Amino acid sequence: MPLDPQVKDLLTKINSLLPTTPLTPQEFRKVRNELFVNLFNKEKVELNDIRNMTISGSNGDIKIRLYFPSLKENLPAVVYYHGGGFVYGNLDTHDSVCRLISKLSNTIVVSVDYRLAPEHKFPTQVYEAYDVVKWLANNGGKLSIDTSKIAVAGDSAGGNLSAVVSILNRDNKDNIVKYQVLIYPVVNMLDSSPSIYNYGDGYFLTYERILWYNKQYVKDDNDYYNPLASPVFANPHNLPPALVITAEYDPLRDQGEIYAHKLKMSGVKAISLRYNGMIHGFVSFYEYLDVGREAIHHIASSIKKIFNY
Repeated sequence: MPLDPQVKDLLTKINSLLPTTPLTPQEFRKVRNELFVNLFNKEKVELNDIRNMTISGSNGDIKIRLYFPSLKENLPAVVYYHGGGFVYGNLDTHDSVCRLISKLSNTIVVSVDYRLAPEHKFPTQVYEAYDVVKWLANNGGKLSIDTSKIAVAGDSAGGNLSAVVSILNRDNKDNIVKYQVLIYPVVNMLDSSPSIYNYGDGYFLTYERILWYNKQYVKDDNDYYNPLASPVFANPHNLPPALVITAEYDPLRDQGEIYAHKLKMSGVKAISLRYNGMIHGFVSFYEYLDVGREAIHHIASSIKKIFNY
């Protein structure tokens, strides 16, 4: 279907705010973080409590933010990993999304401020992401969390981390992660599917930027084949149930849908849901895009369904 009119208006707005000159990774991070905080985090859904914490991880301290929707105890938890190409993003850039998911799903959302590239290379982010899941399994009971009901979720680079944390969870036989929500995830850093070329320019995320993000993240080209960087190369069997959300005009669309198909063919309960007329990032842009808000409602209802509460 045609590009959604709301998306057209938003792209015009975004393009007017982004610099056209080359930036260092650090300059780029500052610009993008400010854009997301100021443009996409105006709505502040009221919750019962929000707490900032610091926990110990294998690479040092990790900042997290917990969103408590109500006073009810023994709630499921969703560990959320923000997007940003592994280069930008923080607790504030995805604050509104985490608030809304927590409110609609009635779960305790745990947002993770993992270390960023290029200062910290793969697989630093992977093991930090998993450190939070393990910490939650060991300490969640003290926070009114039902540790038998833990899901992971994330958008773009955060979708990648959700997928690889699910793989580590299986390989380590930890049985912590019970559900994975992959929102337009990066799952193949060697992707050459049609969508990466057809929608690689003019739709917020560009093919050129994807290649740049990848270079910031990995140490060398061999990392692209590592299943913890490109989970499409992982053994798909016995992974947690999955919801994979894609956007029609997203260069990452095909790789996400291929990954969902691979999961389904291996016996994993996986649902692939494409939102037509949308672009990469549309869930984060929900304050401007009605379909983005609709997608978050669907994510929340799927979490409630999987945990049967």
